[in-house]
Amino acid sequence: MKKTLIALALIGTSTSAFADSPNWDKIELSYIETDIETPIDEDISMKGYGVAGSFSLNDSMFLLANFDSVGDESDFGDVDLDSLNAGIGFNHSITDSTDIFATATYEKLELVGSVDALGSESFKESGYGAGLGIRSIITDFFELSVKADYLDIDDENAIRYDASALFHLTNSLSFGVGYKFYDLDEIKQDIDTIAATIKFSF
Repeated sequence: MKKTLIALALIGTSTSAFADSPNWDKIELSYIETDIETPIDEDISMKGYGVAGSFSLNDSMFLLANFDSVGDESDFGDVDLDSLNAGIGFNHSITDSTDIFATATYEKLELVGSVDALGSESFKESGYGAGLGIRSIITDFFELSVKADYLDIDDENAIRYDASALFHLTNSLSFGVGYKFYDLDEIKQDIDTIAATIKFSF
């Protein structure tokens, strides 16, 4: 609520300075909380950070990269999960305020777990992703984005759903929230991530 009030105050009497179409030149910093479903119906909860960005090559192509790092410490051991995806995207304006886009990405996951009495185990897997999404400037200061990716990581299939809402305080500064969900069909487990994000556009 406070952020919304601040946004309304900064807008003031004029909104003409705000962009009316999605900007693909951006950097995002996030505080994230991730829950991993386990076979014993007891979720593992982890906290950490995320860094994401994109850079437009021309009016219809852009580069993108996303990195999340979360972990949890307990009296018995630690667990850390890092995820990276990077690649190229293609965007197309369907209205003055809305873009549809497609992406092709390299994907990497690294999980490290340790139990004090037993030692540590880790795995690193990589693969590729292909996604479709839509970004829309709903009002002068509010933006929504939704996306779905098909992932093939170490010959195992998954679907990643990603949604975010952003409040634009200025043309270059935004705050928002995001939700990311991995549906890991092969192992019947899910990964949920909630993010609080600050975005810088340039």
